[in-house]
Amino acid sequence: MAMKIDKKAVYSARYPHGTVIELTAPIEDPYGSSKPVGARFKVDFIDDSLQLHGSWLPPHSGGLAVLVEHDKFQVVEN
Repeated sequence: MAMKIDKKAVYSARYPHGTVIELTAPIEDPYGSSKPVGARFKVDFIDDSLQLHGSWLPPHSGGLAVLVEHDKFQVVEN
């Protein structure tokens, strides 16, 4: 019997509190919080829906979460 992988645990270890990521593709948001390539985000935590929550670094702002399995980004500081 195969063991189920706990994706939240894997991603929480990969993107711990304080990790800074940078978008490699824009995030389009229909509610006006779109983010361009190069926008940086500091991770606070990951939720059960595999969304990174934290804060966008200046000059960007807003409450837009990063979707781990959808959005394109790279770690720039861990």
